[in-house]
Amino acid sequence: GPLLQQSSVPVWSAGETRLQESTQIQDTLTKAPGVIFTQNGGVGGRGALYLRGGESRHTVMLIDGMRQNDPSSTDRSVDTGFLLTPFFKDLLFLQGPSPVLYGGDATSGVIELIPRRGNDPRESTLGLSYGSFDARQGFGVVDWKAGSHQGSAGLSHLHTRGFSRLNRKRYGAHEADGAETTQGFQASRHQWKENLHTDLLLYGYTGQAELDGSTGDTKDHTNNQQGTFNQTTRGQFDGGDWWLRTGVVSQKREMFAVGSADETFRGQVRLVQLGGHWQRSVFEGFAGLGGEQEWVGLPGVSAQNDLGHVFVLGRASQAGWLFEVGGRGEHHQRYGNFFAHEATLKKEVNDNLTIYAKEAQGYKPPSLYQLYSPPVNGFSMGNINLSPERNQSRELGLNWKRAGEISAVVFQQDFTNLIAYTNAGYLNRGSLRVRGVEGSVLSPEHFWGQVSLTTAFLDFSHYQETPLRRPPNLTSAGWQNSWGKWGAELNFRMVGGRKDLSPSRAAVRLVAYELL
Repeated sequence: GPLLQQSSVPVWSAGETRLQESTQIQDTLTKAPGVIFTQNGGVGGRGALYLRGGESRHTVMLIDGMRQNDPSSTDRSVDTGFLLTPFFKDLLFLQGPSPVLYGGDATSGVIELIPRRGNDPRESTLGLSYGSFDARQGFGVVDWKAGSHQGSAGLSHLHTRGFSRLNRKRYGAHEADGAETTQGFQASRHQWKENLHTDLLLYGYTGQAELDGSTGDTKDHTNNQQGTFNQTTRGQFDGGDWWLRTGVVSQKREMFAVGSADETFRGQVRLVQLGGHWQRSVFEGFAGLGGEQEWVGLPGVSAQNDLGHVFVLGRASQAGWLFEVGGRGEHHQRYGNFFAHEATLKKEVNDNLTIYAKEAQGYKPPSLYQLYSPPVNGFSMGNINLSPERNQSRELGLNWKRAGEISAVVFQQDFTNLIAYTNAGYLNRGSLRVRGVEGSVLSPEHFWGQVSLTTAFLDFSHYQETPLRRPPNLTSAGWQNSWGKWGAELNFRMVGGRKDLSPSRAAVRLVAYELL
């Protein structure tokens, strides 16, 4: 199964019921502790996740083990704008760095979507909905089985006229932020022998969304296409679980903006990886090696990068103690060799209480866009002299679970060589320290329902020439209850005032907002 399920620190799981309560992935993610999400408009508008004070590029998102971070985007971040929920049965979320297993994109967190691969007994699902702003959605998912082969296939279509996100009185805005997307998927498992099977995934979408709502010209929109293919063959031999993964993720964005030339951005990532997981007595280990090739096609630019990696992660457990240590070596075509490491010490105090401490150090090379992007409207963009970003993280956490659950984490992240866009293009702009605390409470289930609470507080310091655009606190609460086949849910979310760094290096506090 997914490597995240083998994590020695807590991993948040949405579960199929919670995942299917919303149309978009980010609506589910914002129920997890410490997640700050922004979106430029509605469905299809560019979405970004900010975890533990890091940038959106410091989070890796996987679908069935294949990374979705777009190499043709400005910073190799993941865009969640068109990711919908009907084809997935779970969402796993690791808050914090995991550079050994997932590389430089996993500086602040890891998110993995687990596709549906047939149910026993088989079932078919059809969903139709209609709402305000001419919002229409329809999807169908069918489970199938033939001998030792089974899977799920589905198709989804979503259309919304949207609404203007800009103030009509102030801007005279009247163009709606509409969107339309069609998505399809097929995920299957093929059992060749009792100890050998292959998982296949084909997933893709095409979509269109308005870029803004400030004019009546419908020319300002973006067309997005994405396709993911993945095969993972797993076998259990000599007490170990071994896998071979090959796959490709292709992305294309066409930008049509008023007053600007039409632009097309293409990105592709190809992956081959061989890995294994084994256990001997009190010892357990993970290891893998592989190669990755990323390519981008930007206006007037075609660039490629080859990356090789090898990782080893070992753990030992005895009398309620667990110690884990691992390292990852990568060879980057442009920057040479890098090394990342992490170590975790965990103690199961009793059947209900677990405490842990973790330290990790990683790196993130500049994206191909940051290196090679040509000037735009006379302004410099790419910079071939950029240095890789580096990050060191420490955290101390506890988890108490009985009828309810309480979790708390105290952490510190130190970023150096952070990359930011300036009038002179992309530059390494110094350092940033983020200290914070995250907590979550889930009450036991009672006749009156169940209550959940999550909160996060961040403090920024030691920043040198680094623009700060982070809310310092985040709080969300929820209540849910069910009566037979009926249920009700209420959610509240408040994000504190965002902090920016003005040209005079003074902190500027913007207004807070809340959402019910």
